[in-house]
Amino acid sequence: MTPQSPPQLWRGRSAGGWAALLAGLVVGAPLTLVVGVVLLALGAVAAVVGTAGWLVGMAAAWVWYVVQRARRVPYPFPSPPPTRRRARRIALSGLYLSLVPRTVGGAARLAGWLLAPLALGAGVAGLVFPRWRARPYLAVFTLPGLLRKVVGLGRRRGLLRDGHDARLLGYDEFLAQAFPLLHDFFTWWADPDSRAPYRPPATMADSTAARLGLRLGPAPDPLGAPGLAAGAMRRRAVRSLREVFLSQREIDDLCDPDLDDRADVAVIRVISRVEESGRRRWIVQLPSTKSWHPRAGAAPNDLTADLVIGTERQATITRAAIATMRAAGIRTGEPVLLTGFSLGGMVAAQIAVSAAADGFAVTHLVVGGSPLGRFRLPSGVHALSLEHVLDIVPRIDGRDNAVSSAAGGLLTVKARPPLTVGFRLGALHQSTAYADTAAVVEARPPDERVAAFLRELAPFLGPGQLVDDRAALRAGDLPPRAAVPLYLRSTVEEGITRLSLRQTVRRIPGVIAVDVYQSRSGFATTVIWNADILATALAPWPSRRGRAAVYRGLLSLLGRRGAVGVHLRVQAKRTPGITWEATLQRAADGRWRETIDITIDDRADPAEVARLFPGGTAPIELLHPPRAFGPVVGVASPR
Repeated sequence: MTPQSPPQLWRGRSAGGWAALLAGLVVGAPLTLVVGVVLLALGAVAAVVGTAGWLVGMAAAWVWYVVQRARRVPYPFPSPPPTRRRARRIALSGLYLSLVPRTVGGAARLAGWLLAPLALGAGVAGLVFPRWRARPYLAVFTLPGLLRKVVGLGRRRGLLRDGHDARLLGYDEFLAQAFPLLHDFFTWWADPDSRAPYRPPATMADSTAARLGLRLGPAPDPLGAPGLAAGAMRRRAVRSLREVFLSQREIDDLCDPDLDDRADVAVIRVISRVEESGRRRWIVQLPSTKSWHPRAGAAPNDLTADLVIGTERQATITRAAIATMRAAGIRTGEPVLLTGFSLGGMVAAQIAVSAAADGFAVTHLVVGGSPLGRFRLPSGVHALSLEHVLDIVPRIDGRDNAVSSAAGGLLTVKARPPLTVGFRLGALHQSTAYADTAAVVEARPPDERVAAFLRELAPFLGPGQLVDDRAALRAGDLPPRAAVPLYLRSTVEEGITRLSLRQTVRRIPGVIAVDVYQSRSGFATTVIWNADILATALAPWPSRRGRAAVYRGLLSLLGRRGAVGVHLRVQAKRTPGITWEATLQRAADGRWRETIDITIDDRADPAEVARLFPGGTAPIELLHPPRAFGPVVGVASPR
């Protein structure tokens, strides 16, 4: 405790005190006056700037309103006359969402020429200063050349290093080594005859204790470990184009088994199907960007991979995927469908380009939100690219994806998904949004060539699939990297925290394990809040009353700027093979749009399916009124 000086009797101000007071008045009064005048001037300038900004915003809103009025289908929002503040906000939101992707695409086209002098100067300086010595010195007048320069300079400083070999494991094998409790629980959950309740064996290795060098007793709450619910719901089949992108979201989340917002591993999903003729078909799904840290980490699907592929060179994740395909036993001549979202689509395109030389017969490619303008696909590869017209990622390479082509090649479907006023661009670049677009494309193909492509996909998506998840890591014992290197805002500003929500749901009778976490894919700021729930019985949860309370809690988490929606997924011990899931987002008119998917795999009992879902298991879309989930929804309202 800090020692305290003894109390003293006040004897009046000393001569020195009076001198200091007078000096303070003589100096302080003029100084205060000067500071006040300066602040007044700054206030006046701020008022002028604010008024000018208001006038510019007003003019831009009216210009955008006039432009949209001339169009047949105004997008993204039908703009009313911007006479009021909310109407101006709607117009400016539409202008912003339309302008940013075009600006990004135009800047990418010019980047090589605009930044080439700087890169060239760094190259010349590298002749004298070794720390700037990174190739190429001259070939920087294209975007790939500029990226090669950036990656080279980064490697000089320990960043963006991707020259590692790939280490491959089965995903379950990886979990047994790195997360033994998760692996043991998943085995228990998948076994219909397993004991209840779950108790980990006393002989289980404790990876935390091993790292700390301590002897620890049993975990006090093994069912409270994060990742139990999220990892237990791995899909066993992919039956439609929509499910392709739902599966993409799932493997992205499996890259972080313990849900600590760090990328531990890259998950590559290999799906095989044997036709009646005995011929095998394969689906290979590649993960998207999981970490935006500039230093390469254990998981090879990160920012480093994005930039290396942008240089038109093969990344570690691509080499890992090719090695995984060989390890899975894909033989020459067996048809392969490659799928990927964002970075996964770029990896899929790289594999397709070199497939013939690697001994694979890649026949089809399905990607969403991926820049493929610089890839030259072989003539035998039929490709479908889904692209949201306001998504900046497909434009980031400075070239447009092909709209159509003859004799196979690349078909690009440009779509206009529903948007909420005030949403950020991240709402457009997420795998669940592309899953909604895929469902629309399946139901109403925009062109006969797209319909023909979907018919070609049908043999890959048929019954009798076997799903095998593989883990890929960079060799060299690198650490997991954070999903984002710097948090500019707190994860939860207000409302129910994910920890309190998780603890509350776990107290509901029949609930076994709960995970509440942020699913990151695509943009570093794109967050969809998830609640994965393992329960004894499924019956209470598909009812609106059963899930409304969970929705209220999840919606309170949307106070974070980057959050774009919530996702609820439930599986029950008594009804294996049935997964109920829903995605909830706000529509432009203020209502809540809920998309429900019911996944049935080979373990499901048809009688139980009929009892639980008498109306069938087809995807359902519901619209709820703005106040459907209680007053806490106001926390998530756009600002």
